Amino acid sequence: MMPSSHPPALRRGIPSREARWLLLSLAACLLAGGCSSLSMGRSRRGPDRTNLAEIGGRNPGKIAGPTERKLSAGLWAKEKSRGGDTPDMAQALARYDAACALYEQKRYSEAEKSFKQLAKDRRATYESFAIRWQRRWGFKDAKETDPYAQYGDPVEEDAMFMIAESQFAQQKYSWAQDSYDSLLERYPSTRHMEPSTQRLFRIAMYWLEFSREVGDLGDVQLTKHESIDPAKPPKAPSTPRLAIIPNVTDRSRPVFDTHGRALQALRSIWLHDAAGPLADDALMLSANHHLRTGDPVEAARLYKLLREQYPDSPFFQDAHLLGAYVTYASYEGPQYDGRALQEAKELKTVALQLFPNLTEDERERLQKDVQKLRNAEIARLWDLVDFYKSKNQPDSVALHCQLIINRFPDSPYAEKARAELAKVQPRPAKATRKPAPKPAESPAAADDDGDDDNQEFDFGNGPYRATTPAPQQFPDVDANPVELPGHIEIDEDS
Repeated sequence: MMPSSHPPALRRGIPSREARWLLLSLAACLLAGGCSSLSMGRSRRGPDRTNLAEIGGRNPGKIAGPTERKLSAGLWAKEKSRGGDTPDMAQALARYDAACALYEQKRYSEAEKSFKQLAKDRRATYESFAIRWQRRWGFKDAKETDPYAQYGDPVEEDAMFMIAESQFAQQKYSWAQDSYDSLLERYPSTRHMEPSTQRLFRIAMYWLEFSREVGDLGDVQLTKHESIDPAKPPKAPSTPRLAIIPNVTDRSRPVFDTHGRALQALRSIWLHDAAGPLADDALMLSANHHLRTGDPVEAARLYKLLREQYPDSPFFQDAHLLGAYVTYASYEGPQYDGRALQEAKELKTVALQLFPNLTEDERERLQKDVQKLRNAEIARLWDLVDFYKSKNQPDSVALHCQLIINRFPDSPYAEKARAELAKVQPRPAKATRKPAPKPAESPAAADDDGDDDNQEFDFGNGPYRATTPAPQQFPDVDANPVELPGHIEIDEDS
């Protein structure tokens, strides 16, 4: 029997090393390119997705507002009442109702697992392996190839919301915050926008140790939404912990950086629902936290953002008063930039003119603050006087003393400026132009100088004597009048 010419590996049905490398290279190319052959079975795994906008009640291409979200919720309620238009949708709704039953029975952990599995299965009905691979590794074009990134699956949307609700009920607030953020990022126009932002606000209030009532530190009371309480009764404000110290005892708080996570939750509220009822509350709470922790620069920025973006907010007056306070607190002295000082003065002046409901004590305190800021502004000019004195520049010293006297004649610095101005002897200005030339003398005067006007010059061919010509004598017209024919001579004596 003739021996086979094929290698032993192929005779046993095992591919050679070269063949294995070829298969691996081909698979890598298909995954990297997002080959459409990997998603050919997408239409076989789920219903037709051409009417996704009708299923979700969505308007692609823009973010839905409150009215559109209500219309979307109404359309989805009708869809649920019919039990789903397809067997796949009917099965998904049945699983969703079963998970909701677990939630109603306060079996939150089991309900969370059921909702997670439901959301995962719903996403698998329309998401190919290539899309999952691209999303897993963070490719930018993953949403472009994902049809549900624009329209969404209503069952998945509800399941993602209930995952966060189950975690919130278990007081796993850091997990709940991540789940609410995932919902808002995947469904920017979610029908659960208002309850999600309320939950995030309650979590932030608990983590930042705020309450609805005004505390001992004089925090601004959030009176716009009196029904919103912290997720748990907050503790008394304690000394801030380092963000790198882990939390291993309290499951209701994050492991690291509790305050940073709370500010992240508040930022998510006014970014995803900028026109919502809690957007200005989130900004105000963030600014108050920075005021409490001694960060006047960030607090001033947030108060300014609140004044500019929400002029009809009930916190508009507080944003002016507290904004002026933290803006002046960020002023570092006359040796530094004076924009913070000027802005604080303008805010307090505007508050006096804009808010007639100020009490007499508040108005008197604001007037004193304006005068204090005015004195600080004069101190900046006097600091320049001291600076130029140290540089021995009396002209600049005199200039700034004159500025103080002219702008603030009744201030104490004006008297100091007058006294300093009396000591200063400004140096005379240096002449920068040559004196004007003397006028030319008359020929007669030039001839009386006694010098010889005849000069000799030697051009190489012998001396040459230059003689200055005598001035030309003109006849006296009046002495010899000329008679012209046809003219009549008039005797002036007659």
